[in-house]
Amino acid sequence: MGIKQRLLETAPERVPAELAATVRSFCEPIDVIRASYVGLTEVTEDFGYPREQLAVAFELATPSAETEEGDRELRLVADRFYESMPEDVQAGGCNFLEPGAIGVWQEKAQRVFARPRAPLP
Repeated sequence: MGIKQRLLETAPERVPAELAATVRSFCEPIDVIRASYVGLTEVTEDFGYPREQLAVAFELATPSAETEEGDRELRLVADRFYESMPEDVQAGGCNFLEPGAIGVWQEKAQRVFARPRAPLP
């Protein structure tokens, strides 16, 4: 028993402009967020019927909670997310992308924020 979530192909028109703007505004002041995505997920609870839900995912500069710094960054973003995002956005969860998942979200979801990368020396 539990919740199963699967990322679906997300066409640009499935992401409301207002939601994309809300997520962008959220990300801009938080330097640890490299990019954010909005994707349509299929959520199945226990043995119920699947339902579709938009979810937000973040790519962080320090992607893992395995370090103290990474753990602090995760908590900072998650706390702000649940304090400031509308309920319908919160319902999809605050998702953090580990390196292996970034490619899938880049392929299937819509990127709504990207921080310019520093040029290589």
